[in-house]
Amino acid sequence: MRSSSICVVGSLNADLIAYVGEEGSAASYATGSNFEMAAGGKSLNAAASIASLDPSVTLVGRVGSDDLGNFITGTLRSRGISTEGITRDERIHTGVGHVRVNLEGEYDTVVVPGANGNFSAADVDAYLDGHEPPAFVVLNLEVPLPAVRRAATRFRELGTTVVLNLSPVHAEARTLLRLADVVVLNRSEACHVLDVPPETDDRLLLTALREAGARTPVLTLGGGGVVALDGNDVVQEKVEPIRLVNSIGAGDSFLAAMVLAMANDHPFPVSLRAANEAGRLVCGRPESFLRPDDIRRIENVIGVPLAKGSITPAQVSENIRG
Repeated sequence: MRSSSICVVGSLNADLIAYVGEEGSAASYATGSNFEMAAGGKSLNAAASIASLDPSVTLVGRVGSDDLGNFITGTLRSRGISTEGITRDERIHTGVGHVRVNLEGEYDTVVVPGANGNFSAADVDAYLDGHEPPAFVVLNLEVPLPAVRRAATRFRELGTTVVLNLSPVHAEARTLLRLADVVVLNRSEACHVLDVPPETDDRLLLTALREAGARTPVLTLGGGGVVALDGNDVVQEKVEPIRLVNSIGAGDSFLAAMVLAMANDHPFPVSLRAANEAGRLVCGRPESFLRPDDIRRIENVIGVPLAKGSITPAQVSENIRG
């Protein structure tokens, strides 16, 4: 895999994570069992998981010129991820995710965008004007829609394969479907963007997404695995059950492994199988990102080497969680 073959564009947050204790809550008051601050955001999570297997990944986004921004850039450097594509915003604070994880490992988040809200088409242009286009770019909707649209358009014009995670979904998300090569979303997001009932059949959802412009729609089903439409073929991959410890970062790790497999020219079903296992591994432990030794576990599931060339694992940092 050539240098900088994968670029992740979008959000970087400082996540403030509270774990609800066994005492639970009374009225509006909950007692926590643990707290940690972590570098997060959908784009940073995906880049961190990719870097665990391929440290040549690049990350493009914004943080504030504050202590939280220093924390994020320091954490990225500790994992061997270049901060060259990170802009320090003098006008506003670093984005913050206020995360609460319950005893079942499920979570909810309040996100204050901060510098992510200032990420713009100009940031995309500035990066591309100074760098060779990568083979793949990974996008999501945690930064303003015009910036996402500009990134999808420009990268695609340059021959880059555009992978779009349609999350967090909103009313205008449907307008981006035609701009991506691969669109990844869960069932509830698909029903929202298509404005159809929540009980709509999976295959009908995939067909509707294709008709709305998504070339290769991928529907994640949580514990049910994944189903996708690859050309005229419906591809379905199941996932082995696991005791849920922490679901933060599962979707981002799914994306990371899928794109890594695609970047190494694996067939699409194999890429989905690798992605399933990556999400499963992350759900089964407190950490919210892939580790270097996960490549062997993923390869055991897909039955072939994930990387056709050698991949040098980056140093693991415990500061990236979700």
